Amino acid sequence: MYVVLENRPGAIGEMCRILKKRDISIFAIGVFIDAARLYVSDPTRALEGLLEYGYEVEERSVLRAVLPNRKGVLMELTAKLGKAGINIDYLYGALEEKQKKGTIILEVDKPDLALKIFRNHQF
Repeated sequence: MYVVLENRPGAIGEMCRILKKRDISIFAIGVFIDAARLYVSDPTRALEGLLEYGYEVEERSVLRAVLPNRKGVLMELTAKLGKAGINIDYLYGALEEKQKKGTIILEVDKPDLALKIFRNHQF
């Protein structure tokens, strides 16, 4: 989900409060100056709630990949996508140093092909 935000103190908290009121969990979030990318528990209800409060929102299809916490794994995956001619529009994720796995969220221009690569990639 893509949400246009005002670049001012409190804007992110207000958006999160709207989602909390609707009992929507935020599984991943990236905020970049005036926009947020969200991976939420119920995209349709999140979209409706934010539109109700006047936000400019788009529901977008994204891919979620769970990766092992091993040096080079992100390079391997993104290199394979690049070699297949898949452009990554954005990617975000995080994990703690001692976690065994982490999650990334990405939007690509060829999601069906990217899914095939994910399924065939050996970690």
